[in-house]
Amino acid sequence: MSWVSVSHGREHERSVFGALGDLYAYIFCMLASQLLVDMPIFGGALFMSARVALAFFESFQKKRSAYLPVKLQRWRRALLVILLLLNLCVMVIYPSQLDDPKLWILFALVIVMCLRDVSNLRLIRISVTEEMEEKRFVTLLVVFQLIQLATMAAILLCNLPGNEGWFMLACYGLCNGVTLYGQLKERVHLRTMGNVSPEQAQEARRALAQTNAYTSYEKLSALILIALEVSLVLLYTFLAVSVQKMLGYMIMAVVCTLISREAAEFVIRRRQKRGKTNDPTNLMLAALLLWLFGLIVFNSSLGMRQLRRVYIYISLGMCTAGGTVCATGMGRIEHTMAAVARFASGRETPGLRQMRGAILEFAGLLGQMLALAMLTALCFATGKDLPRDVSQLAARFQPLMVLPAMLAVLVALLSVLRFPLSSRHMEKLSRFLRLKDAGGDNPALRRQLESVVVQRRRQPFFIRAVMALLRPFYRHELKGVENIRQDDNNPIVFLSNHGEMYGPIVCMLYIPVPIRPWSISEMVVDKDEVAAYVHKYTISRQKWLPERLKWPIANLIGPLSVWAMGQLESIPVYRNKLRELMKTFTLSVEAMEAGDNLLIFPENPDGVEHGKGYERSGIGEMFRGFAMLAPIYYNKTGKKCRFLPMFAHKGARTLSFGTAVEYNPDTPPNEERDRIVDAVIEQMQQLSEREEALYQSKSK
Repeated sequence: MSWVSVSHGREHERSVFGALGDLYAYIFCMLASQLLVDMPIFGGALFMSARVALAFFESFQKKRSAYLPVKLQRWRRALLVILLLLNLCVMVIYPSQLDDPKLWILFALVIVMCLRDVSNLRLIRISVTEEMEEKRFVTLLVVFQLIQLATMAAILLCNLPGNEGWFMLACYGLCNGVTLYGQLKERVHLRTMGNVSPEQAQEARRALAQTNAYTSYEKLSALILIALEVSLVLLYTFLAVSVQKMLGYMIMAVVCTLISREAAEFVIRRRQKRGKTNDPTNLMLAALLLWLFGLIVFNSSLGMRQLRRVYIYISLGMCTAGGTVCATGMGRIEHTMAAVARFASGRETPGLRQMRGAILEFAGLLGQMLALAMLTALCFATGKDLPRDVSQLAARFQPLMVLPAMLAVLVALLSVLRFPLSSRHMEKLSRFLRLKDAGGDNPALRRQLESVVVQRRRQPFFIRAVMALLRPFYRHELKGVENIRQDDNNPIVFLSNHGEMYGPIVCMLYIPVPIRPWSISEMVVDKDEVAAYVHKYTISRQKWLPERLKWPIANLIGPLSVWAMGQLESIPVYRNKLRELMKTFTLSVEAMEAGDNLLIFPENPDGVEHGKGYERSGIGEMFRGFAMLAPIYYNKTGKKCRFLPMFAHKGARTLSFGTAVEYNPDTPPNEERDRIVDAVIEQMQQLSEREEALYQSKSK
């Protein structure tokens, strides 16, 4: 059983809380080693060595390893060689250098701790597979606990002074209680797993092998698990060197986990009440950055060779909070994986939970082996004179001790950046599957989901970060938000003034629903066209900018614009290419069929005097062609397009929304086009005049 176990549903909670049982056992063995042989780190290394061996044989036993990918099954021999070498070092070579008969007592204590887990898990699995009677299961479980407790009591009370022996026995009871609680949770989980043969699971895995979203999530969750294993072992190795402080450390681990989990859930619920989306990948990125910063603080404080406990507490809090919040985000993504598998294969996927469990057990094994390698290196680097307390650990600190944990967190962070699904696409996936269950279909939505679920794709994290940095500098008040009535089956077409670059920036930052903008093709397709367009309509009008810098800046903007427009999923508008203009409407209708709202800036940049650019204030001359979207959309879908006028006022710092203008298919096309355009212009003009009057009033 891995320190962290995640499989399905609410298993993201088990990913952190399930770690505490074995983590307490690790601390317990360190403290017992300190009291018996005055070498706490050796006891921890000994326990890790035994646990890794058990985890290896657990992961690679025939029935369970069959759920692993074939590539990972081939790692068995290499990992076995590494495991044997590490165990040889920790259990044979290093102890042979020590002349202390109490080492045998420590060996016995570690064996009892490991046999406890093996016997409990075997009993739990037998009770599920053979459908054992509840009364018999409880009786056997109680008998096992009493035997284990009696054995541990004999070891502790016969070899430690009275107070220390009883205190350690109480600590063992606490460890055993937490571990047993997690194991009983495992029993409930096993009961819901169902019987799926390894052959069925491998068939399902082959079907999902080309599904980028699923394979990306498998890598992501495994890397986070490895990082959690290594980080916790590292931090608690420095903390758990005092018997008197043990209870406090355990309580702190639980408190950090509970507080960070509840804080994450609170933020998510609060954002939901405000109508904001909760993207789990954004949550996990923030958590991993916090986690990485905690390790950096820890590394920096160790570099001073005088480590204060307060730095360890801060680092532990950051890392535990980061791991817990990551588990919360993974739990939200986990719900989507069954939908991803069903979408990719076209049917329910048997064995999905078994496959996920096998992968995560394997990841836990790798994390434990990394931690064991770190402890083994520390033992041999210091020889017989192992560090006895925090100050000695800090004095002999080597940066390489923290490097594995930092690298694991960094790689996990990079894997989040490669995960393709945002919360918007997760919602679309659920909507499509509900539609399919009802016997319907949406080809446009299906094609869009295939591009993000099956094919390789990355989320626009960088552009989101840029937008987050820009928001404080473009603070705006939103007015008329109640007029935005979101409908996934009939999206909205937002219409706004341009105001040079001001309108697009503010709209992309503050429209409270996901949108895809129309962008002039000269800003989307070719970087040279972008440079010429930006120079003509924006940069050439900036009188404060020296002439010699205008073209270099425009040329710099060219490739950045092409990249950014791709990140924003812009729809190119071929304004001066009539043959290609129909492509704009085709792409727009497909986007609306897939549930995407559109953002259009219908002003004519050549409508102002001398054709030098957009109006800086108010409403300029408008193209009327955007209204053609309504009849094309209606003929394709039978739905009435909704146009929502809006106005961004630069002086007042407001973004105002009007009321929707709905297409009427019963009116002659030309008349309906003119009615829509006139109604939009009238509302935008009213919004402009209202905000200008308020702005002038405040200015006076």
